[in-house]
Amino acid sequence: MAGHGGGAWKVAFADFMTALMAFFLVMWILGQKPELLEGTAKYFRDPPKIRMPWNTGVLKDQAKEATVRDINAKSSKENAAKAASAEQKNLNAIAMGFYGMINVKSEDPNRPVDIVVSNDGVLITLYDRTRKPLFQSEASAELSQWGDFVFQNLAWLVDRHAFRVSIEGHSRSGLKMLSPAYSAWELSSDRASNVRRLMANVAVAAEQFERVTSFGDTRPSKVGKADPENDHRVEIKLSVGNRKLGDPAPEKPVEKAKP
Repeated sequence: MAGHGGGAWKVAFADFMTALMAFFLVMWILGQKPELLEGTAKYFRDPPKIRMPWNTGVLKDQAKEATVRDINAKSSKENAAKAASAEQKNLNAIAMGFYGMINVKSEDPNRPVDIVVSNDGVLITLYDRTRKPLFQSEASAELSQWGDFVFQNLAWLVDRHAFRVSIEGHSRSGLKMLSPAYSAWELSSDRASNVRRLMANVAVAAEQFERVTSFGDTRPSKVGKADPENDHRVEIKLSVGNRKLGDPAPEKPVEKAKP
């Protein structure tokens, strides 16, 4: 008997003592002042929420790392946006400067040059027009006096700002060629090559040229479609490349050619 029920009285006694302590605790609380009773009742009606500090242990390190990552990411985005904005302003200033170098007004609707600034460089379109020819004749790849002047200035601009250069030659359809074997393809190719050769002789290093391309008459201009002379053009893309923003321009005094 002792082996099976000897411990039951201990459980019963523990329950009795717990009830007795609870009874005395209740009696003690009832004997307190009314404001203490009210505070005690409020405590049990709305117990305080005990929270572990957010910055304890492993959570602290993880939270700090997450905060640092967020700050760094935000700072990187802001710096990239500022750099892009500064570069855009710089390229716009270069574009306006080139208009001034070749004595062309940017607001002139009949200007022989169009310049478009993008986030990675400048696209310069030079038109071979009768009133301002880049080449000696519409079927010739030899530069005119005006063309020589324009591309010399462009070469100095490229050298000063360390651009990478891509050249495209375009021709209009319906040209009267000097020979049946000499088509718009050969003409646009020779023009682009002559432009590259002149720029290289003036100031541009060989490694700055990315490509020289001929398109013949396959890509009409999207500007002024009513004027076929707009198809007769040379397009030059100046890319920023590895040049760092804010790098000082190389000091190389040059004497500009006159148109």
